[in-house]
Amino acid sequence: MKIRHRHSLLMGGSAFAVALLLLTDPAGGVATGVVLMSLLFGLVAVLFAHLARKALHDYPEADMRRLFTKAGEHPIGAGLALVALSLTLSALLGLFGRQAHAAGIPPQAEPLLPVLQAEIRREWPGHPMPAYFGGLVEHESGPCPTGRKCWLPTAQLKTPREEGAGLGQLTRAYSPDGRTRFDALAEMRDRHPALRELDWVTIYQRPDLQLRALVLKSLDDWRWVGADARIEFVDLAYNAGRGRVSQDRRACAMTSGCDPSKWAGHVELTCTASRAPIYGTRSACDISRHHVVDVLARAAKYSERL
Repeated sequence: MKIRHRHSLLMGGSAFAVALLLLTDPAGGVATGVVLMSLLFGLVAVLFAHLARKALHDYPEADMRRLFTKAGEHPIGAGLALVALSLTLSALLGLFGRQAHAAGIPPQAEPLLPVLQAEIRREWPGHPMPAYFGGLVEHESGPCPTGRKCWLPTAQLKTPREEGAGLGQLTRAYSPDGRTRFDALAEMRDRHPALRELDWVTIYQRPDLQLRALVLKSLDDWRWVGADARIEFVDLAYNAGRGRVSQDRRACAMTSGCDPSKWAGHVELTCTASRAPIYGTRSACDISRHHVVDVLARAAKYSERL
């Protein structure tokens, strides 16, 4: 196949855009990978739509070259031919695009998505971005889609110092002497009567209560943020606590040109957490910023399901 000038320009421009995304990716390449995966699904959809169009016109009477040559003899005919082709491609892209987009959702998520949707409608029907919770579960229970704990209610992170449980990784932590330092599950149950059946015995058997706690925790944080509530602040609170949100916004307010009511390019850049490595080369600051970027990037695929 002959490589035309426009093909070289498209490939070169795409390579430059990918390199720029990687260099500026605050999540160290994770968000770029999610974006590229979404683009790949789109290209797969276009390929299948193209092949389906050819298969639908594989008989002599439907030869596209002949049809367009004949239609081009008159302006109305040319216009109708283009409209017909556009409608065919639009229908096929809608069909295959939806399937390709859904292919990014882990299969083990399928039985739980209706449960999550019901909990969102029950506890927070006006949520500005319901798909956020799909991304949050992916991040907390992952790594998705390949991790063996991805979207599993039995997902557990347990060490001598802490235990994270379930789809939302509700956590309790212990002091060196064995006393409970904090218990997020108990706090949520005490605050919300709808979670009265949730405890450290039942949690791994009750995905509905896990997802309800996930939604209610985010709703609590949204209300706590108040007038400037936005999903990034809520996610930061989920990962690093409300104290971190307050400190980071306060640091932004004291920085010239920084707006504490905005995230991207503002509070995003005024992290007050430790920058000392704690997991490999990643610091507490890196982890909190990566959490926001990764959850929101992963949420995109759930926009039609939640």
